[in-house]
Amino acid sequence: MGPPIYDGKIHPNEYVKKMRVYCNLRQITNEQEVLKFAIMMIDSTINIPENINSFDTLINTLKNHISFTVFKNSCKRKLQALKYISEYEEDNNHNDNALNFITDFRTLCRDAEITNIEEQKKYLINALPYNFFKNEFVKHKNANSTDELTKTFEEIVSDYSRIIKNGSIIALRHIGTGKYLSSCDKRYPQQYQNHNQQFSQNIPFNNRFVQNPIQIPSFDYMVYCGDFGPNALWSINSSNNLATAPISYGLNPNSINYESSIQLQHKILLGKSFYTNIFRQSPTSKHFEACCGDNFQFPWSIKHYHNHDNKGNVKSGDIILLQWNNNNVNNFMNNNNINNINFYNYLHNLHNNNVQYEHAKDIFLRSHDLKFTVDNENYQEVVTHDQRIGGNDQWCIELIE
Repeated sequence: MGPPIYDGKIHPNEYVKKMRVYCNLRQITNEQEVLKFAIMMIDSTINIPENINSFDTLINTLKNHISFTVFKNSCKRKLQALKYISEYEEDNNHNDNALNFITDFRTLCRDAEITNIEEQKKYLINALPYNFFKNEFVKHKNANSTDELTKTFEEIVSDYSRIIKNGSIIALRHIGTGKYLSSCDKRYPQQYQNHNQQFSQNIPFNNRFVQNPIQIPSFDYMVYCGDFGPNALWSINSSNNLATAPISYGLNPNSINYESSIQLQHKILLGKSFYTNIFRQSPTSKHFEACCGDNFQFPWSIKHYHNHDNKGNVKSGDIILLQWNNNNVNNFMNNNNINNINFYNYLHNLHNNNVQYEHAKDIFLRSHDLKFTVDNENYQEVVTHDQRIGGNDQWCIELIE
């Protein structure tokens, strides 16, 4: 490499450091010789006195030159314009933005000689997108050095990378058994379907309960808990656009939030969505049937198991409850794309005949150790229920891509 040149586009301290490295590589170790060489490599447009006899004097002389004032002010303007663009933005194909950003930030603070930590905080907060970053950063008030600011930034970026967004591919791991919510191209066995054809216990419909036997064949695919794999992958989407909440709420505008109603579409069974058929019994425990099919009109709601205020972004690793929005059952009556026309007519008649109902309870997703058998293979049962919430209702949401 050639010798470094000082032309006002580098901090004097950095110039001297580079010159020492260059001379050391060429075994020039005499201090005065290194100093003389450093003075010789200063651009001729920068005038300095001839009686410089130490590097400290050289550095102070360069800092007192007008070129250094221009240099510092330029670095401050670059800091003001600096913006962090997340690696997870749709139009961003780079995966090292956080590293590049924080390196540029630290370098510009050094070159602009901004050592006051509060001033550094202002520049950093200004560079962050969305109120999610800004609000999280404000919570860390104890940072009192550039290194601590860097650590805080990294923690926030890492936290942001866990946010579940519209279209994310996720998996739901059952806490109690460690198995994953799954579906495949198999249907519940015939003996379970025959039992359901005369299902006459209290049936929730339109926020009430119906006491009537119904004949409802199932054309949906079964849902179970199994090992992680392709059958355990789901695309999550907000069905009511709540994920586009105003940025002022402190939320990523493309995120899935705890205020969102969501749909889960199976990755392999294209066009099939996860839902619960509250008019059918599960194969083993006789709760409500969980299935995968075309009837995805009624979205789910995600509830945080630990934080009952249910605010903020849903993040990978959160322990959640998945609640069926039973209040939306009446939306079924307005759907014009019902595949099972007999089922639709049955519900329509109930609706028009003013059948007496009772208010429906909250319905949540559950799994347990109970099994059912299909083609001589055992599957872990998944159900929904309206009973008391317990450990078997906990799920860990995991971001896959």
